[in-house]
Amino acid sequence: MLGRTSVFALGLLVGVVAHSSYSCARARIGDALTLNDDATARMDVPSAVSTTRLPDRPAERLPSAAEGDIPKGGAPAIAPVPVPTGVRDLDDLLGRRLALPVEGIDRKTLRDTFAEGRAGHVHEAIDILAARGTPVVAVEDGRIEKLFTSKQGGLTIYQFDPSQRFCYYYAHLDRYAAGLAQGQSVKRGQVIGYVGISGNAPPQTPHLHFTIFKLAADKRWWQGAPINPFPLWAAS
Repeated sequence: MLGRTSVFALGLLVGVVAHSSYSCARARIGDALTLNDDATARMDVPSAVSTTRLPDRPAERLPSAAEGDIPKGGAPAIAPVPVPTGVRDLDDLLGRRLALPVEGIDRKTLRDTFAEGRAGHVHEAIDILAARGTPVVAVEDGRIEKLFTSKQGGLTIYQFDPSQRFCYYYAHLDRYAAGLAQGQSVKRGQVIGYVGISGNAPPQTPHLHFTIFKLAADKRWWQGAPINPFPLWAAS
């Protein structure tokens, strides 16, 4: 049988172990909370950690006549017309093997931010982080339909595909490629601009905001149904 001293020592040992386990658990919880806070604060940084908290930056959206982004007299102030999209559209785009729109990016680092919140609005695009001045290239052959500057998107490019079914939208550019003009034909992989922080992009987080729109029958460059481009590269 254990003596009184042995029982006391055993109890002391159990207490130390329990306290150590509790401290380790607290440390792990603290690390998890720190990681979650950091992931939320740096929402644009590629990460395997997801968060449901909304970032503070304003919503990204297409230019709107109602918001004053469309030049006066340049377009009527009407709401975008809903455009049906489906698996067929995604299969069509997959078959095109679109180029990544930012040079030197490893597709494994891409993060799907399409459905994330942006101050009460769905992002409907992906953000591709890169150093300011990194070349932005056309994802496929097509035509530069519009070069436009908006409060949210900053310096932007709207590129129509050859069939004029889809529009590729590039935003937050630092500048356009030299000589780029509306109506110009471009080739897949051709440099059309450079990554920047224009519009509402955080000054410390240069990136390309990129999405695809399925155009309506009237082919208005600022109207269409957004399609998530992330699966096009994640599936490659």
